[in-house]
Amino acid sequence: MKRLKELREQKQITQAQLSACLKISPSTIGMYEQCRREPDNEILIKLADFFNVSTDYLLDRTDIQNSQQTIAAHKTDDPMNELPEEAVKSIEDFKKYIYQKHGIKYD
Repeated sequence: MKRLKELREQKQITQAQLSACLKISPSTIGMYEQCRREPDNEILIKLADFFNVSTDYLLDRTDIQNSQQTIAAHKTDDPMNELPEEAVKSIEDFKKYIYQKHGIKYD
């Protein structure tokens, strides 16, 4: 998973920090980055959520990082644009809550 190391370095976190967030060993992160081991589906999803990218992006199956970019590529008129600012803020607050509840850093 060559992109794992790139994403981790972009966030400026160590393998140890990432492993603590995912509750796996730092050596496992190292093995993923060196393509010596593949994450199971649960860890793959956690990695995608942590870095806010798609699993396909992590697996190098696409250059589109996340579903928001995919949606933007297929849909020009987003209903979110019609929501009042207060509603959009509520959605963002809920997203932060869900990330925190699952121990994932939210930027």
